[in-house]
Amino acid sequence: MPLIRIIFVLGLLIFSATPELCSAGRALLIGIGDYDTDRTGWRRIHGDDDVTLLAPLLKENVYTVSSLTNSYATKKNIVAAIKKLANECRAGDHVYLHFSCHGQPVRDCNGDESREYDEAIAPYDALKSEGYAAGNSKYRGENHLIDDEIAPLLDNISRKIGKTGILFVAFDACYSRGLEKGDNDFPEDFDVDELPDFMRGTADFFSPTDKTYLQSIKPPQKFSGGSPIAIVSACRENERNFELRVGNRHYGSLSYCISKLLLKNADLQKWINYFKSGSYKTSGCFLKIQHPTITLYQ
Repeated sequence: MPLIRIIFVLGLLIFSATPELCSAGRALLIGIGDYDTDRTGWRRIHGDDDVTLLAPLLKENVYTVSSLTNSYATKKNIVAAIKKLANECRAGDHVYLHFSCHGQPVRDCNGDESREYDEAIAPYDALKSEGYAAGNSKYRGENHLIDDEIAPLLDNISRKIGKTGILFVAFDACYSRGLEKGDNDFPEDFDVDELPDFMRGTADFFSPTDKTYLQSIKPPQKFSGGSPIAIVSACRENERNFELRVGNRHYGSLSYCISKLLLKNADLQKWINYFKSGSYKTSGCFLKIQHPTITLYQ
């Protein structure tokens, strides 16, 4: 083989093997089910099972997958894992970020919301109310992960992967102050006895008497124009998120829907089109009183 051809072939091999020069699929899955109910007030759900469901499917689709579940999914560890993911990202990467856990509306104390509350997820160490604080300490919301804190983390990933990348974020949690279990809160034609055993989140505000931590959170800036960002939530702001029973297991409705997509492909742009078009309505994964939403940032 002529020398110049050998050099050319070696160059192609080096190019294809260099992570910095190749786009990749990367995923970070956060799933909490086994909350310490006595300490935090949050009851058992099955967010950890969502991770067990999705991780192998993503790996089969050549995604590099990291995960945090249950007691490992503290706020500190979640933030660190998202920052680590951002550091590993390269231009053109397709990034999937997934949250399966409880959600809760938190009193807006920095004035950035037109409503009176921020949206937040509940990491393993978040307390449902300050009344669950141990000892004499007062819980101020410092272990909730609030949307104002999530936004800059997403923006960092978006800037790293750039215009040719895609960031797809799934929240299989309830953020709303919406539907309760009582009959009066559901449509008249809906049989409340048909409700699943597990709902994610609470309609109760978290509003501590000492708001110093919440007031210290800076309002997020607009996304700085990196990659497209697609944020899919399992339900609207005024709805609750229900788990889906599959055989003898329970999964988040959005998680199970995405698992069905992964059996077909891991193309995030196709997923965006799927949710934009409302194709999820025929998936059989969502109750008729629950409506997934998608928000796009370009």
